[in-house]
Amino acid sequence: MSRSMKMTAFVLLGVLIVAMLSTSGYCGKNKKDLPEFFLPMKTVNVGEFIEGSDINYTFKIRNKGSGELQILNVRPG
Repeated sequence: MSRSMKMTAFVLLGVLIVAMLSTSGYCGKNKKDLPEFFLPMKTVNVGEFIEGSDINYTFKIRNKGSGELQILNVRPG
């Protein structure tokens, strides 16, 4: 697996964790009142990079539901 594929996998894992954490507290509410985590870009090509260097990217996250979307914690993948 190439470095860019590994980085993409880590980024996607982090986004999945955020999505699960942001909706986990709403299990008992009506579906119409739930937030809906939406990430327009599912993968990001960060290009070539030097191993161990920092990579910055801003993810644009939207709430497509009617309930309040709360992102309480974000961790790198």
